[in-house]
Amino acid sequence: MKVNLLILWALVCFISCSNEPKLLKYEGKTMGTTYHIKYSFSGKDHSAELKLATDRTLISLNKIMSTYIADSEISLFNSSASTEWVGASKELLLVVDHALKVGRETDGVYDPTIGPLVNLWGFGPSGQRQVPSDIEIEKKLRSVGLDKLEVDLKKQAWKKSIGSVYVDLSSLAKGYGVDKIATLLESKGINNYMVEIGGEVRTRGSKAGKPWVIAIESPSQKEGKNSYQRLVNLNSHAMATSGNYRNFFKQKNKTYSHTIDYRTGRPVSHTLASVSVVDSKSCMNADAWATALMAMGYEKGFEIAEKLNIAAYFIYKLDSMSTFAVAQTTEFRKLNL
Repeated sequence: MKVNLLILWALVCFISCSNEPKLLKYEGKTMGTTYHIKYSFSGKDHSAELKLATDRTLISLNKIMSTYIADSEISLFNSSASTEWVGASKELLLVVDHALKVGRETDGVYDPTIGPLVNLWGFGPSGQRQVPSDIEIEKKLRSVGLDKLEVDLKKQAWKKSIGSVYVDLSSLAKGYGVDKIATLLESKGINNYMVEIGGEVRTRGSKAGKPWVIAIESPSQKEGKNSYQRLVNLNSHAMATSGNYRNFFKQKNKTYSHTIDYRTGRPVSHTLASVSVVDSKSCMNADAWATALMAMGYEKGFEIAEKLNIAAYFIYKLDSMSTFAVAQTTEFRKLNL
């Protein structure tokens, strides 16, 4: 009798232990950066199959939206001088349409046609970073503007008003990629996950019963490469961060950031070091708004974020000695992260 009870106890223990969620993970490279996927799952480990499906999805997105691939859908559009309506994939138009929407809400501060200026300063595919002449900047400015690009979702087409328009979706493509992979995981019955591409993140559920803890990086170079400003319990939300403290170059003792001011055609010059945006539904939206608020600077960015009820966390310089302060919008504080 005792032997039977011991066998029964061992069987129950085995079943209960085997049903406990395990933390699984896989990673890879995409969009000029890396991705990391973690998920809690109580069934069989399908990480290898999920990685294959993830890579296929991201390769497909790159073939649509990467300006670094010469024959991608967006590159072919950019290289064409045609001003006629051109058919395009549903995914590409969806992302472009969202970019234009954010652009209109920011009075053009956020602009997907700013690519010619980004490339001119060397922050695009060429990578040849240098300070251009005033004449070069003025010439490129003529190709920039929300009014120079149209999207028709019903026609499933888009067009330029002048042939030199160049579209760059790098400010929200990673966020869109995060959303796509999150949808992929959910389609496989995985409801507890963390998806991260190049720092843009989306989570759902929990990490084996614990919160998904995501770090907001510190812009202070003195604190070390892996230092963080704040830890966030990011449960079932997306978060994207834009900052000027990593992607920049120096020339003649002056620093030039990768964020370009559409009005001047030059890198922005303000005290904002980084801004993180949290969104309950879309990493693409968080990604776009983080870039938009970064371009505006702290004062204007914080004002717009409050007005539009955006959950945002700002890190900005107080002085030339790189003393930093933080500010949280009302919506960010409400999340109690």
